[in-house]
Amino acid sequence: MNYYIEAQGPDYDREQLAFTLRDLMVGGTDAPTAFIRWAIVILSNHVSVQERLHAEIDSVIDRQRLPSLDDHSRSVNKNTRNTEECALV
Repeated sequence: MNYYIEAQGPDYDREQLAFTLRDLMVGGTDAPTAFIRWAIVILSNHVSVQERLHAEIDSVIDRQRLPSLDDHSRSVNKNTRNTEECALV
């Protein structure tokens, strides 16, 4: 931000700076948001896949604790499922 102010001089537009910063922060969220929405739609329309996913999650994560990053490596079908979801979206 200091670089922007120094480059623009004392007459920089504060509102334009705010818009630019907002665009930088929000700009990277469109693709993940769309992917998650479509994954939910696909799982909602394919109950058998949803049940398999639920069973896999239950087998990896004990109900007595919260999920952690270590659980990701123990997931059996994560790569196949992610590839299928990306192909459908």
